[in-house]
Amino acid sequence: MATVGILEAIVLGIIQGLTEWLPISSSGHLALAQLALNLEVPVFYDLVLHLGTLAGVFVVYGKEISCMLRSVVNQKTAEAPYPQGKRMLWLIILGTVPTAIIGLTFRSFFEYSFYDPLSISIGFIVTGILLLATKFLKPGNKKLGQVDAILIGVGQGASIFSSLSRSGATIAVGMFRGVEKEQLVRYSFLLSIPAIVGAALIDAISIEGQDLGLANIGIESYLVGMAISAVVGYISIRILIRAVVRGRFHLFALYCFAAGIATLIIL
Repeated sequence: MATVGILEAIVLGIIQGLTEWLPISSSGHLALAQLALNLEVPVFYDLVLHLGTLAGVFVVYGKEISCMLRSVVNQKTAEAPYPQGKRMLWLIILGTVPTAIIGLTFRSFFEYSFYDPLSISIGFIVTGILLLATKFLKPGNKKLGQVDAILIGVGQGASIFSSLSRSGATIAVGMFRGVEKEQLVRYSFLLSIPAIVGAALIDAISIEGQDLGLANIGIESYLVGMAISAVVGYISIRILIRAVVRGRFHLFALYCFAAGIATLIIL
């Protein structure tokens, strides 16, 4: 098995940054990249890449996040894009509960699917079907509600399965529910924060006392991978927002179908 050098860090950072937010599955692409490059990437390195892409959400939605946090102690935060910071926090909590239940209950199965080519292929194809189905939906204008939040959280939980896109599942479920697009995509990104942070904490606990790979992977590879994933992740967030608002979300289905079929044939 090869280790992660600067070149590999750049490749993995780009893949993570592009695929974490675009509806084409970061876990599936990272698994394929590791198989193709014969890499043995420690869990801690994946954790670093995910935290890198999360930085893009804080940059794009910094005002909204600040509004929600300050609304807990002060509801007079009218300068934010929406004043109901406490309500949005409640909806994020509602969406996080089913995600956590699914993730913790089926964690071992999801971990197996990460290394199984057939599972990776199936996840890509299911994602493609979800995305394509949104093409036939009328644009929604409904305000995000509690039931919507729970169902979107279920979609996020299911996306822990290898190559089933998190953004693809959450946004598709919201579109099926008729939620207004801009509000939906904002909620999808904000909902990712506790999911990614929670997964990172679980991974950190699970690797406590283990070799983090720092002896075999230079600190520069960690820094490069994290920086690249953060920059590319920010760009991909902007691309996805534009695609959803302009009604082009379903176009990513073509790529998912191609990735799924190619995985079956090649692996």
